[in-house]
Amino acid sequence: MQKVRPVLPLLIIGNILCMMDVSIVTIIMPKLQSTFNVSLDDLSWVINIYTIIFAAFIIPFGRLADKMGRNKLIFIGLCIFGLGSLGSGTAVNLNVLLIFRAIQSLGAAIIIPTSMVVALELTDSKNRNKIMGILAGSQGLAVALGPCVGGFISQYWDWRWVFFINIPFIILILLRLPFVLSIKNEQTIQTKNDWFGTFLSIIALFTLSLGLIKGNSWGWHSQIILLLFLIALLASILFLFWERHIAHPMIDLSLFKSRNFNAACFALILCNFFLGGMVVLMPTFLTKIHNLSEIHAALLITPYSVSVMIAVVLSALLAKRINHKFMIGTGFLLISGSYYVLSQLPDKDYVLQLIISDILLGIGFGMVAAIANIMVIADFHGVQLTSSQSVANVLRQVGLVLSIAVCMSLLTSYLTTAKSHTLAYSYDRLETLHLNQQQQKTIKKKLAQKLNANHQSINSNQSSIKVPKVVISEAKRHTLINTHYQDALQHIATQKKVTVDQIPASTKALIRQQITHTVNTTINQKESTIHAKIQHFTVDVHRQLKKNVAKAFLNVYQVIFPIALLSIAVIFIFKPKHQ
Repeated sequence: MQKVRPVLPLLIIGNILCMMDVSIVTIIMPKLQSTFNVSLDDLSWVINIYTIIFAAFIIPFGRLADKMGRNKLIFIGLCIFGLGSLGSGTAVNLNVLLIFRAIQSLGAAIIIPTSMVVALELTDSKNRNKIMGILAGSQGLAVALGPCVGGFISQYWDWRWVFFINIPFIILILLRLPFVLSIKNEQTIQTKNDWFGTFLSIIALFTLSLGLIKGNSWGWHSQIILLLFLIALLASILFLFWERHIAHPMIDLSLFKSRNFNAACFALILCNFFLGGMVVLMPTFLTKIHNLSEIHAALLITPYSVSVMIAVVLSALLAKRINHKFMIGTGFLLISGSYYVLSQLPDKDYVLQLIISDILLGIGFGMVAAIANIMVIADFHGVQLTSSQSVANVLRQVGLVLSIAVCMSLLTSYLTTAKSHTLAYSYDRLETLHLNQQQQKTIKKKLAQKLNANHQSINSNQSSIKVPKVVISEAKRHTLINTHYQDALQHIATQKKVTVDQIPASTKALIRQQITHTVNTTINQKESTIHAKIQHFTVDVHRQLKKNVAKAFLNVYQVIFPIALLSIAVIFIFKPKHQ
């Protein structure tokens, strides 16, 4: 334990920075969407590109660390991560941001597995669970803290500082690291990397994520979506076949002979899946639907982060005293309870209910993550210990990738339905205004343009559904005035038994002036009445849109709730204690 103490704080900070950047961008998604003028589907790749590359390169870089030297590679990984952070913060468009997010992810894929192995090597077997719990817990805490930290930063500075904030920490670690770890003269192990396996895993993850995210907009039965799922399936099958027959596989498949390992892997995928459901959707829900500032939204998510931190620490300390099945089962029960509470959030006075769900999810995730991370290495030693931890790192990212893909796909579907229902509601309400056909047609066209222009946009602001004012044109006013003027002259001529031409000019001028005033007053009053009706109509449609879009978010949690409840069954995969 003495050996690891000087380096542990640096490793923890590095792990927190890498994992926080998985979720920190979720709170600034609305600002990124406005800055780059892109759809929510396209923007989701700011998160996806990070998690997919992270998952695919964790194991190969772990092997590369053995070959080059772990301490040296941590140093290189920190430099790469810092470069990616700097480039992401200076990005001028979405494509540039995605490139530098990919670079960031490569750095993170080096730092996370390598730092864990370094920490385990410097720790005796007695304290191994404690160190593993601390590092794994710091990763879960970082993902949970991401939206909160991002909210504070974007509120007081600019969204770009969400990435720039990494740089001073990276510099501090780089300056301190050579004094606590030997970088020049460290031992190395000659190993081979499975780059073809890495390529297959990237293809499988990328095509699966793309298919799930674009399924609604491209059509679930479209050729391109079916092709993407087919490629994902074939790549996965080929990956497993390749791993079984290669001398130095990316994943040691013999690990899966352990029931504890399999159960812990399932638990890690699932708990990170449910973690993603919170960190991906809730910041946007609070900022876009309830129109909260980033900092206000961050404060409402903070109880979750605090709960994770406490639960991880306590679970790691109690791991040897309380049955692991009981703790994991209880954790998933709390997670499912949280999702149920989230699915029932009211339109108003939702804060207390949200905080309760935060705490339930935080405690549940903390319990599952801490115990699963300990159990995933419980049956292994030596090389298999390193491999098992590397696989666990991959599966955590797979859980997040799947969560982002599934949640965004469900949300897109429900948003499309919400806007369609709002449009139908607005058409029904429009009939009650008793406008003429042309006026109704103009308003319907404007509403359809606003609500259907971008099904991926999430905006319940009233300004987004303004309809044009109904204005009587000057030509029509002039026509009405002339018609009434001619009728009035004809009436006077009939009464006085004279022709219209015999009416004095002064009388004609007075009549025209009176009729002009009367017609304009009547038209203005009519316009005011119509404007008042349309204003009330707009407010009503806006209220309905907000209600429907909010329901779209809550429907996602409603769908995932039974999955969370069924996840408790993972405890039956663990081997019985007497074995």
